[in-house]
Amino acid sequence: MLKVKRQELKFYVNYLDYIKLSTILKAALHPDKHNCPNGGYLVRSVYFDTLFDSAFYEKLEGIEKRKKYRLRIYGKENGLVKFEIKNKLNNSILKETAIIKKEDALKVLNQEYDSLLSYNDLTLNKIYCEFIKYKYHPVVLVDYEREAYTWPINNIRITFDKNLSRNTINLNMFDQQIIKERILDQNLVIMEIKFEHYIPEWITDIFRSVSFVNSAISKYCISRMEV
Repeated sequence: MLKVKRQELKFYVNYLDYIKLSTILKAALHPDKHNCPNGGYLVRSVYFDTLFDSAFYEKLEGIEKRKKYRLRIYGKENGLVKFEIKNKLNNSILKETAIIKKEDALKVLNQEYDSLLSYNDLTLNKIYCEFIKYKYHPVVLVDYEREAYTWPINNIRITFDKNLSRNTINLNMFDQQIIKERILDQNLVIMEIKFEHYIPEWITDIFRSVSFVNSAISKYCISRMEV
């Protein structure tokens, strides 16, 4: 079990501003070790919700305290899978993460949750209880390309997410031939700024050259809406 607590701000930026910021950050910060030479890396998630779509409607209604459950892999082939609870209160995020095997992830996608108990992990035990009690089930697969930059002091992480797409029928996250539907204008990039306590002024100065507005962006909610 791993717990990470940070502040999280999200913004839409246009593609030209993304190129400008990415070029500066590549020189000023540390590129994420998963970044490819030509940009980022694939992030693929399957989100879960209750029979009444509680997580979806809590976000739309602006409920301050809420949580999401998701399975996540990086790249199309991965033997280990992250199972995450993302707890949110305003801009504060507490992410609880446990690692499960691919075969158990496939069981979870088939709504067979008993294998989670074999790990003796607090996060997975919590997920199991919630999933059984509130009838959680997989609802959408979401893909995007992420480019990330980090700074070790204050655990700063700045990401750019492009080519957001979904599949609401085939939720097998290990299917390399999955057909996806684009759900965000290709000229828009989602920028996320994550930090523990504050952002140094020399980093905030980097963003003064472009204009954007803090937005309540949820990739999950976007993926559940009509395009």
